[in-house]
Amino acid sequence: NLAKFFGKMQPNALRTVHGYQYLEARAKSGAPAKANKELSLMSTICHYAVRWGVMEANPFVGMMQNKTDKSVRTVTRSQIVRFYLWSLKQPQTFRNLGCAAIFTYLTGFRAAEVRPFHVSGLSSAGVRVINAKRKKGEDEVSKLREWSPKLRAVVARARQTHKVERMYLFANLSGSPYSRSGWGSVWHDAMMAWVSSNDGAAKPETLIAHPEYFSLLDVRPAAITTKLRNRDGDAYDFAAHANPATTHRNYDRRKEKKAKATE
Repeated sequence: NLAKFFGKMQPNALRTVHGYQYLEARAKSGAPAKANKELSLMSTICHYAVRWGVMEANPFVGMMQNKTDKSVRTVTRSQIVRFYLWSLKQPQTFRNLGCAAIFTYLTGFRAAEVRPFHVSGLSSAGVRVINAKRKKGEDEVSKLREWSPKLRAVVARARQTHKVERMYLFANLSGSPYSRSGWGSVWHDAMMAWVSSNDGAAKPETLIAHPEYFSLLDVRPAAITTKLRNRDGDAYDFAAHANPATTHRNYDRRKEKKAKATE
């Protein structure tokens, strides 16, 4: 999108007004939020261009971005469990995704940690991964989820999903971990079948808007919200954020904040 709009322009010919024209054009095409991210990328490119002497100044610094409504999908435990139970009666690939969904809910791991989860992460102590999201220079953080009866059952089912032993718990049919795009493709197919089983038929263009739809990315916030709602003492270790404020700002989906009276 950036190349289509700016590709034929000379760097020194770029002006702030061109940035606003880009934001407006992308907003009219239905992508105001993506436009903000794309122009931010363009600004970074221009910073490098200034550093290399290609242009004198970055014209896209300090711009007002498009206003967007933050859309947050709230997923319930019931929704995830129903998808899991439905998947157990489906072909191997869909069963695999159902197990991954409930595994994510029980562990609170990120989707990027679940997709390539290696069976070496299974131990007598529980299920362990290295935090996949950390800033440059930060030490690795190991996340351990102690065994529960439900977690043991889900892991056992996931391993039984494959006809032969796999190195990756949620491997694709060839035994390799799914790529992000590959996972998205099979997840879309599974959700289409799942939603259609509840609602007769789901059109592709309305799938994401369907109330039963959710992605694997929606499961972790649901898990963390459950820990917060239950006031579990290990809620912050479960979320594993370096700053607890991040847990509340981005992952707390509680509709009701309950507390005792002062006296």
